[in-house]
Amino acid sequence: MKINSSVEVTMRAAIHAAVKRDFATLDERLRSLKDDDNAAATVELALAVVGFLMVDIHGGRPGDDQIVAVAGEVAEAESWAQPTRREVADFLMKLMRGEPFASAVPAENVIVLAFVVAANLLSSCRRDDEKWWDYLDRIEATMEAAG
Repeated sequence: MKINSSVEVTMRAAIHAAVKRDFATLDERLRSLKDDDNAAATVELALAVVGFLMVDIHGGRPGDDQIVAVAGEVAEAESWAQPTRREVADFLMKLMRGEPFASAVPAENVIVLAFVVAANLLSSCRRDDEKWWDYLDRIEATMEAAG
């Protein structure tokens, strides 16, 4: 997967706001994504990052129990964004199965969850000697190498 640098910059800014738990800035970043190809590409990249993170963290495709456990941890840790455990679990289940979100997760929630979950996983599952953006660099390198 070739990562578009302008899309990456936009995605990183939204993830950064979520890592900082700065709802106002995250909201501002997300509002700037309305109705264009760059917005769709930014959300798609964030979703791809979450998928790669889940596989990396679990050493392969996670099972349903693992997904539910992650959902609980994310919902608790990211209470500032008000995701519920069920909402995060539905989001991750659909993402990891490659299923459409529409039946389980409203589109606006998919957008917020893409960045909030990415921020949580990048900051909580990184190596002790790295920053969240270093972990993101490793994930992006893997994504690009995978084609």
